[in-house]
Amino acid sequence: MPEQNQNPLDLVPESTAKLMKTMSNEPKGSIDDLIYCHLYGVVGDWYLSEISVDRKIAFGFQIINSEPVWEMDDWVTNSSKWGEIPIKKLQGLVNEKFLKEKDIRFLITRDLFWEPTKFSAININQNTLFYPGTTDRSFS
Repeated sequence: MPEQNQNPLDLVPESTAKLMKTMSNEPKGSIDDLIYCHLYGVVGDWYLSEISVDRKIAFGFQIINSEPVWEMDDWVTNSSKWGEIPIKKLQGLVNEKFLKEKDIRFLITRDLFWEPTKFSAININQNTLFYPGTTDRSFS
């Protein structure tokens, strides 16, 4: 059931975390993985399939594509891959950089209408949120 009435800036509320699989010792990621939560912002998308017991780290597919002029290298690295996603760090960036400092580069939000979806059904070539200017998702 989508969580339309919740705060989208609360990236992984307990109600969402309870739906997710607990992270395994060696998560791998595959097209058959069920994605329980979708986060997105001007720098990219995060598709979460598993979460740690302490809720600080998730596992999933991330597409980070910050433009060089945004000077984001201290916080995020451009990538398009399966891996660990530092939920606590992302939430800290939202709280400190976006909410307090009003820096739009750090707007990261949760899709309140997301339903668990197999990764293979997601179009990862389409940006969820566009930042003014060009964004290229090819990582050559």
